[in-house]
Amino acid sequence: MSFFRNLLSALGQFFASKPKPALFFLHKPMGPRFTERDKEMIRIEEGELQGQEFRLTTEVSDDEAHTRLFRDNEEIGHCDIQRNTHEATVVLWNIVVQEQLRHKGLASIMAYTAFRKMLELYKTASFAIRMLRLIKPSDRITKIQNVGIGVIARKLGFSPEYDLEALLRQRNIQLVELISSDGIMPPGYRIVLKIFPLVLIAFLVDNETGKPFPQGHRIYNSLVTAETAETWVSDRMIIIGNGNYILKREGIEEAINHLGTNEVEAGIYARRVKPAG
Repeated sequence: MSFFRNLLSALGQFFASKPKPALFFLHKPMGPRFTERDKEMIRIEEGELQGQEFRLTTEVSDDEAHTRLFRDNEEIGHCDIQRNTHEATVVLWNIVVQEQLRHKGLASIMAYTAFRKMLELYKTASFAIRMLRLIKPSDRITKIQNVGIGVIARKLGFSPEYDLEALLRQRNIQLVELISSDGIMPPGYRIVLKIFPLVLIAFLVDNETGKPFPQGHRIYNSLVTAETAETWVSDRMIIIGNGNYILKREGIEEAINHLGTNEVEAGIYARRVKPAG
């Protein structure tokens, strides 16, 4: 018996001493590049808002954080985060940008700032994005929801909390309807299922640009089949606007590559971020 105990002890020490896989850090921009002018002022250096300046503030307490964006003393956007102290989970649950300034990268800048602030404050945390909203099959849906926050979730490597591979199978799909663009939100789909959660509201993202396909794109002319839905899932093209997203182990490196600015910072983040789910 002592031989086996010694063998198990040796194996345990071997695996415990094995180094963790090295983090491959490759900085990826979260949104348009910006520079800090002073403590709160930022200047956008590229994109549609190049040259414009905004005031960016973050208020933090033990269990929540609020990032706000101002232009000429007018609040034009805000981002809200909660932290479940017991579970050490940081949850982004709301992000809003003034209508005429949407789709220009400001939501990404606020999310980037808020998540980095959480990583500065807490030595360990898991991350989630809350978008859950249960919809009845009889509910009339006229536009896609949670586009900005959904694009951010995908960019940061978050995964849908729903098992889309299991849900979007032919035997589960009852109806797929195209939802037209309303001018602000892109087109998308209302997918009625035979099982919980009964209805998914989804939109599609171009893998090359990371942005939703616009109205008139040829992808909306194609017949949607079960095989089509499976392709959307495997290619990470589909974003569910009424379901939560969590940062699993396989997405942590992607998140750190967007949130970190150098290898030292990335190493600190890698020790602090814990997989959710």
